[in-house]
Amino acid sequence: MTAQREPVWHAGRLLQWGLRPLARPAQEPDYRELVERFFDDGVFRSTVRELADGLGLHVLDVSEHGVVLAPQDESIFALKSSDFRPGSSKVDDRLLDGLAQVAIAATVFPRARDLDEDPDIVRTPVTVDEVEAQLRRLCDRLSEEARGAPDPNAADEDRGLIEAWRVYLQRLETMETRDSRKAMRATRRIIEYSLDRLRDFGCFTQVREGSESGWQPTRRYQVMVQQLAGTAVFQLVRDALDARSSSRGDVT
Repeated sequence: MTAQREPVWHAGRLLQWGLRPLARPAQEPDYRELVERFFDDGVFRSTVRELADGLGLHVLDVSEHGVVLAPQDESIFALKSSDFRPGSSKVDDRLLDGLAQVAIAATVFPRARDLDEDPDIVRTPVTVDEVEAQLRRLCDRLSEEARGAPDPNAADEDRGLIEAWRVYLQRLETMETRDSRKAMRATRRIIEYSLDRLRDFGCFTQVREGSESGWQPTRRYQVMVQQLAGTAVFQLVRDALDARSSSRGDVT
């Protein structure tokens, strides 16, 4: 590490490492030294947080595993839907991508209390089939709750979620009238694409689960979802799944 540089330069360097989700301090001596300095030097720690704030970033977590950053509202670093699925401008595709993301999170954290656990806990890999089953349960539950209820207005926080599950069910019903196997493959592709993109962002690693692929959530992903858990949309998902479990008498 270049010792003669000013602390703000080193702070910027650490944030630069944090913007590389696949980088690991254990493999990069410079990154490791900067993380250790963050722990040991209170002034440096404050500098990192102030610089991040000025750049429109939240420092969610710093550990031996690296730095986890998240963009603030309107940040230039915020991931756009076009970044997640390049080449597609369809609103329906963006809605389904978002719905798949909440289903993945709900599969990794099947119980509300799981969100309070230490992110260092190694979570069980998830499969496409498991996420798809969770997605169908979620859509069935939201469909049940919507019967007889008025449509939300544009200001309601759950409007996007409702639009997403309606698109999902409409697409599923259209495909299943022709070939249920094709419909299954189509919904699996949505989920598999989402998992692969999350792997690109350092949120999952791919492993083998028997005869099929599994996706192992990383510490980075767990930290990010624990932050997401406070949002209104994720709480709607959590409530819907918890209500379904309660109605079946499941123990959580």
